[in-house]
Amino acid sequence: MSVFAKKLLILFGVMVVMVGLVVFLYVQSREPDEPEADRVVRETKSYIAKHFQQAEVAGVFYDSTGRYSEFDYAVQLNDLKTNIDFFVYVDQQTKQVTDTYLSELWSQTLTEKIRPLVETIFGQGTAYKAVYYQEAVQQLKLDPSSSSEYEKAKIPPFITITLQRDRSPTEEKNLNRLATALKKKKLLRHGNLATEYINEKGILREDEIGFNTYF
Repeated sequence: MSVFAKKLLILFGVMVVMVGLVVFLYVQSREPDEPEADRVVRETKSYIAKHFQQAEVAGVFYDSTGRYSEFDYAVQLNDLKTNIDFFVYVDQQTKQVTDTYLSELWSQTLTEKIRPLVETIFGQGTAYKAVYYQEAVQQLKLDPSSSSEYEKAKIPPFITITLQRDRSPTEEKNLNRLATALKKKKLLRHGNLATEYINEKGILREDEIGFNTYF
């Protein structure tokens, strides 16, 4: 075997080892760390016992994809009364124990209430979501186990209508119709409405820019 061939073989071997190492580190980064999981359970235990006695612990959630900026680990619970799934965690910024119960409850409640209006205006089976963002709800400093209703909160939710078609010239008019109906039915005083467009594979289309309406 020539010297060149030997060097090429060695270089190939090094590359294989490096690729294997990168893959190993990537897989390891997506695996939950047991001590960290135990820590979040320990640090949230008294908070859960105080505020969520009717909730059932489903386990520890590890945010391996970086979806949440507030935490890496959280205790996942299900409220047996409302059937709401939510998180209790130690906020990485404030270092305080907090939860997503009200934001999840309000989002689900609003989503269910506005379904008839959305489907009347945009068509049966239209996909949409109504969201109260956790950061905004947290700033209200409400008791997490209170019976506070979203109608009394002075923060606007975000409602996104997802459409699998081309954008229609009447889209902005439809959003304004929805805003008027929400206020008339006293379901919302203020909110952010938007449309987005997806292809047949459910992937967001970049060639169709959605409309946005604030009321």
